[in-house]
Amino acid sequence: MQRPLSYSDSYIVLSDKGGSLNLEPLQLVPRRTPQKPQPTPVWHFVVGFVLKGSLHIFFISSFESIFYFLYVSKSEENAILDTINTYYMPFISGCGTWSNFTHALLLDIVNLELNRSTVDATGAAAAQDRHNFNTTLVNTSILYSVVCLFVFFLCTALVKYKNIAIDWHKLFVEHISFVTLLALYEFFFFRTIIYKYKTVSTPELNEYLVDGFYQCLQNGTTPSTSR
Repeated sequence: MQRPLSYSDSYIVLSDKGGSLNLEPLQLVPRRTPQKPQPTPVWHFVVGFVLKGSLHIFFISSFESIFYFLYVSKSEENAILDTINTYYMPFISGCGTWSNFTHALLLDIVNLELNRSTVDATGAAAAQDRHNFNTTLVNTSILYSVVCLFVFFLCTALVKYKNIAIDWHKLFVEHISFVTLLALYEFFFFRTIIYKYKTVSTPELNEYLVDGFYQCLQNGTTPSTSR
């Protein structure tokens, strides 16, 4: 007598036709082993680092160039002119009250010691040289920013081509926020610290000029330029 089929026989019943059983071996599907994630290549981190660094330096260099050439340099030039005007403006303001004899005497001395045409030509040439030199500095600072931007776009193309994971939204938000905070800090630091820094005062300049003038006239020696 044949015993009933059991699961241990590893057979499956497909049909029961006319009292005969059709059996086939049970096919077992092998269980898939979970794949371990592949480690991220080191060069992916390098590309991401260069991309973030180039964008960061681009923002910083652009801000520094704008802040210095349009604000700091102008403030420094105005500070120098204010120092000169300490002596120049009282001289010009009192010129109209001088006697004709004083005017004639001072004019003779100036004509004897100075050549106005030469001074004007030298001053104009110096101003043009300064302008050309500073323009070169501006162009160089722009070049720095352009190079950083080029490196950023180059890394961006590589990231897109190799499908490197970059959180662009986080990247731009972090960098723009950082540069904004840095700009605010530098502006307030300049206004509250650097701009208020006291340089050589007018009484100190008076002492320096008068002592040198007396030393030259009394002793016939060249005044020392050190303090």
